[in-house]
Amino acid sequence: MYRLALTRPVCAPREAGKSSSAIVEATKSEGLGAAMSDLRGKSILITGANGALGRGLVTAFAGAGADVLAVSRSPGNAELPGVRYESADLTDESSAAALFARVPTPWAVINTVGGFAPRGALAELDVAELEAQLQLNLLSAAIVTKCTLQSFAKEGQGRLVHTASRAATAPVGAGFAYSVSKAGVLHLVQMAARDVAGTQIRVNAVSPAIIDTPANRAAMPDADHDRWPTPGDLAATYLFLASPGAGVVNGAVLPV
Repeated sequence: MYRLALTRPVCAPREAGKSSSAIVEATKSEGLGAAMSDLRGKSILITGANGALGRGLVTAFAGAGADVLAVSRSPGNAELPGVRYESADLTDESSAAALFARVPTPWAVINTVGGFAPRGALAELDVAELEAQLQLNLLSAAIVTKCTLQSFAKEGQGRLVHTASRAATAPVGAGFAYSVSKAGVLHLVQMAARDVAGTQIRVNAVSPAIIDTPANRAAMPDADHDRWPTPGDLAATYLFLASPGAGVVNGAVLPV
């Protein structure tokens, strides 16, 4: 089944101080509890686990009872009990292939690898920055998709959830290099969804606006940070798309 959904935001401005564990509990009362309970014991591979979003999702999925494998380019500083950690450079195909070869086929892969580049005049385009953003945001997503679909084919099922960006469709405040690399992720998701149509594999994406992270606060000190969702606030959307209950959703891009 192929469905592309560019829907209204599914995450309202956050409540101050809400943690990943609080989001897990909140979603249970909002009707996603059944879907999330299906994640208990499921193997979830989360990339970009050293980033703010990745760390938040590792916490949320572990809190939902999943068997989490956290992947980053280098080992993280704060390791959670019960979470397995692996290192891989997902912009390098051989490194990514080696990772997927040495771990069991996961039920779901959550890809958060990426980086931001601010807006600049196109007349002063930094070609090196463009190449770097395409490599970090798009090439990594393409490599993760290739490796994931090959792995999922062994079991005939699975969930792949990418992280896109609102800047892909409305590049206000974002640079060309960042926005075009994330636009590529949208096309990647749609094409991968077509490839797996008729199977039990699903490919979708979450498309955040500005996330409340230390890096974003430092970059935009005068912004209204209370209106930004935290990584924990976004967790419910990832949890749903990774769940068995999201079996009818394929090719969707959910803005949060």
